[in-house]
Amino acid sequence: MTTGEMTTNARSRRAIPARYVFFFLVFLMYAISYGDRAALSIALPTMGKEFSLTPVQMGWVSSSFLWSYFLLNLPSTIVLDMVGARTIGSLAVGVWSFAMLLGGMAQNITQFLMTRVLLGVGEAPTFGVGATVVRNWAQPRERGSVMTMLLTGMQLGLAGGTIAGAYLITFFGWRCEFMALGGIGIAWALVWWLVYRNPQEKPDAAPRRPISAGEIRNLFRSSSFLGILAVQCTQNYLNFLVMSWMPLYLIHELHINTTGTGNSTALCYLVAAMGAVVIGRILEHLVFRRGIHPPNRRFVVATCLLGAATIGLLPYFHTMMPILLVLSGALACLMAANGANTALLTDMVEDGGKMGAVTGVTLTCSNSLGLLSPILTGYIVSWTGSFDMAWYICAAALLIAGGLSLAMVRNPIRMDG
Repeated sequence: MTTGEMTTNARSRRAIPARYVFFFLVFLMYAISYGDRAALSIALPTMGKEFSLTPVQMGWVSSSFLWSYFLLNLPSTIVLDMVGARTIGSLAVGVWSFAMLLGGMAQNITQFLMTRVLLGVGEAPTFGVGATVVRNWAQPRERGSVMTMLLTGMQLGLAGGTIAGAYLITFFGWRCEFMALGGIGIAWALVWWLVYRNPQEKPDAAPRRPISAGEIRNLFRSSSFLGILAVQCTQNYLNFLVMSWMPLYLIHELHINTTGTGNSTALCYLVAAMGAVVIGRILEHLVFRRGIHPPNRRFVVATCLLGAATIGLLPYFHTMMPILLVLSGALACLMAANGANTALLTDMVEDGGKMGAVTGVTLTCSNSLGLLSPILTGYIVSWTGSFDMAWYICAAALLIAGGLSLAMVRNPIRMDG
């Protein structure tokens, strides 16, 4: 072997495997997505004053991106399965980042709502892209841990978007916040297009075809799919509630200013992200210590949902430290449950080539409930003057979903009847 060949081999051994680069970029995609979503929650108090919005109107504004997001989850992921994650990933992030730029230029609430609808169009295939990359590039044993670590990008994005947004709003105004975050997304879309490659298909592989109506009907005949869907719906409801209302909840409960709210919210998200990784890895190790049996991942899901249900304790605390501890712990468990439940779906679906569309079906259903979360919370706050009932509803729903996961997720999910 020549010196040149030895050097090349040494470099190849030291090189980072491409799949880890792909995972990292998906992590960043989630971070940017949720940073953009957090931009509105931290800007909402300022925008509410500028546009003279009531709590009910704020709830509708918070949910506005979900209108198009919900409608396009399935169609966009069907296209994803046909075209691949490279094209759809770049296009999706590029569209929603352009919407952020336009949002910073809006002069009235109608224009702003239109930009939020466009943001939902771009974000529709986001989690389908992530699930497809994990199915294609992660080994079965590591899917749960990989998915949980990728989903912590959501918490990092919420933390970074909240704290950066708080200071940008304080010094430059909320419009600058939206435009800065939009520029970051445009840069990511370009990098993804240059770096990511779809996995090579076998020469004798059958042509890709979109998921059929019959296959979608068969999904809903699977008790395993329904159990996974129940978890996705409930965790999505709490996720959107916290994402939309937590800054205003902290202002309402602790009477702190915008930067104080941003710091407290960011701290919750960061602690939750670290906790989610630790919780997920420990529970996966315990459940799979005697070997891989995918349905057993439901025990991880149910345990994490039990921890997330501690969100129902919030009405009993009225000072900063216990409130932040309860929020951080509940969000850590919620994120670990989300990662485990998403990995459970990728494990249980037999036809990996339809992973994007199956994720789209799941998100369409779960986002129909998530869409109600900011709106219903706005009415609860308006009618009762507090958030207490919102937290109680979430806690009860999470406990029920954990029980359904344990009882229903047992057999592989088949779409061919």
